[in-house]
Amino acid sequence: MNIGFGAHVEETDLTALTQDDVDGLRAALLTHGLLVIRNQKLSPAEQIRMSEVFGALETFSPGEGQLTDYPQIFRVASRPVEGHTNVGRYWHSDGSFRAQATPISIWYLVAQPAHGGETLFADLREAYRALPDEAKPAIDGLITQHRNGIKHPLVIRHPATREPTLYFNVGLTDGVVGYTPEQFMTLRNDLDNHLSRAGAAYVHDWREGDVVIADNFRVAHRATPISEDQHRILDRTTIRAGGVYWGRAQI
Repeated sequence: MNIGFGAHVEETDLTALTQDDVDGLRAALLTHGLLVIRNQKLSPAEQIRMSEVFGALETFSPGEGQLTDYPQIFRVASRPVEGHTNVGRYWHSDGSFRAQATPISIWYLVAQPAHGGETLFADLREAYRALPDEAKPAIDGLITQHRNGIKHPLVIRHPATREPTLYFNVGLTDGVVGYTPEQFMTLRNDLDNHLSRAGAAYVHDWREGDVVIADNFRVAHRATPISEDQHRILDRTTIRAGGVYWGRAQI
């Protein structure tokens, strides 16, 4: 990846991690924000075990297409009977609707489509750095509000590195404290365009067996459309706030 963030991890078997492997993955995620690990073969139980090296997992409600015995897995699919469809087609970080936001997301591709369904990733630290200097004071103190009433600073400091990053969910945020609806929509569109600026995104073209790990405070992502005539199944696990491992530290 030649875009300033993200890294490929080579020659790693996620079903047989040593402590050195675990330490290396945690450190690499904190350094790069996004890890791509190809050629894995994981059962749901194995995905859960490898995910837990980053912390305790969130759980999800049962539903059509979901894995009844594995509430830690949120299944996304191209077909409704196999998982959730039409989700996340806007810039966001998973779990931003929670009062204690989701720190890390981990995806594993179970079924590969012939085409379509790529995922875009953008560096939120670089997005903040790339803002004009004169624009930063105006946004540094802003508080965004989700549709469910949850509020977060627009500019957060990463809990481990303390570096500032933009933290904004384009689809689920419906206001900014102190802003009129018109002012909010202008800001929303500006931020959406800023995250989508030329050359800023890594586009991941999924292959069966891919594992992608994202630091949600450093990296935002956006799904792209995929039709039901394509067969794709993508299993996601997420680390809950409290007890997450950042490098060697548990925060």
